[in-house]
Amino acid sequence: MIELCHLSKSFDGKAILNDISISIPTGKKVTIIGPSGSGKSTILKLILCLIKPDSGKVLVDGVDMTLLGIADLYEIRKKIGLLFQSAALFDSMSVEENVGFSLFESDHSYSESQIQKKINDALELVEMTGFNTMYPAELSGGQQKRVALARAIITNPQYLLFDEPTTGLDPVLSTSIENLIVRISDELKTTAIVVTHQISTIMRTSDDIYYLHDGCLCDPETPKTITKSANPIIANFINGKLGK
Repeated sequence: MIELCHLSKSFDGKAILNDISISIPTGKKVTIIGPSGSGKSTILKLILCLIKPDSGKVLVDGVDMTLLGIADLYEIRKKIGLLFQSAALFDSMSVEENVGFSLFESDHSYSESQIQKKINDALELVEMTGFNTMYPAELSGGQQKRVALARAIITNPQYLLFDEPTTGLDPVLSTSIENLIVRISDELKTTAIVVTHQISTIMRTSDDIYYLHDGCLCDPETPKTITKSANPIIANFINGKLGK
């Protein structure tokens, strides 16, 4: 379980998150939504402890990430896979080198043949079998996202974080990535946290949906309730209307 407990964070004196709390049970697919610049990606950075909160706790399986030293922090991070907004593949590395990067660099418990099998298994899961020797420049945007997802899941993480996973993709590719997120999360039985402002991604990938407004999380919605939300801020966002 991931728990955010009374988290607050400011940058240059401007409050981005204000005393937010949320518990995300194992196996849930939770989406955090809101307009660009509202602080959604900041939440992911806090979960990974890439930045630290001004106050509050980030608990991963009961362990407060903010109190850990570097070595212990790296161990906890092995439980978490991240799909970056831009895919963030290494241009000079092949697909299989990108996917296996974390195992090649830091995990010496696997033999070369074992790593190769894990790479192939991860590529198969994201429907990219046979692309091993290609380079990012040879791939479409959707294919790059799939390779980045294979890299995120190769360590068998308990948690998957997605930062704007469909930004910049056309509707067909967006649908493909959204379906893949759901399938991978269900097959691997991972907890998924998706940050997005894309309506299709919100509706396709979520069990629970939290809207971030003025640094605070509104009460959760579901894909079935959100289009008729009693909260006018959420209703306007989902239906593409300007607030008054």
